Amino acid sequence: MTKKTSLVSTISLTSGLALAVALMVWWSGATHAADEKHDAHQNAHVAHMNHITTQAEAEALKPGDSIAMACSKCKHIMVQNVTKDNSHVKLMTIGQKHTCVCGGNVTVIGTGKGKGKNEAVNHVCSKCGDDAMFVCAIKPGSGAVKDTDHQKK
Repeated sequence: MTKKTSLVSTISLTSGLALAVALMVWWSGATHAADEKHDAHQNAHVAHMNHITTQAEAEALKPGDSIAMACSKCKHIMVQNVTKDNSHVKLMTIGQKHTCVCGGNVTVIGTGKGKGKNEAVNHVCSKCGDDAMFVCAIKPGSGAVKDTDHQKK
């Protein structure tokens, strides 16, 4: 009888351990799937930015979009919401002046590439230099970022 009881105990213990391992594996997979679903939901609210270089691109923005100017030297980003008054276009209009967070004066200059409102512009800061700033457009719900150099690699 003791051999029979010992065999039943061993089978029960082994079955219990196998069941416990199976439950842990299942629980781990279910948790991972829930995390992926949560991450996908969080990423759905990400606003994608597209580099813009002309006044025409700024004028094409609609109310609800935003325009951002970033300075790589002083590590400052200025974001302006696009409204019906089109005041955001001044950030891309040749001859306009702005103040950088560093205290420098920023002047919008034409690069000579393109004509009129389609001329590419550059932002020159009296303290940060002429190659420190760039402007991008933020379109909420725009989906994927357009092809960029880092995506092609």
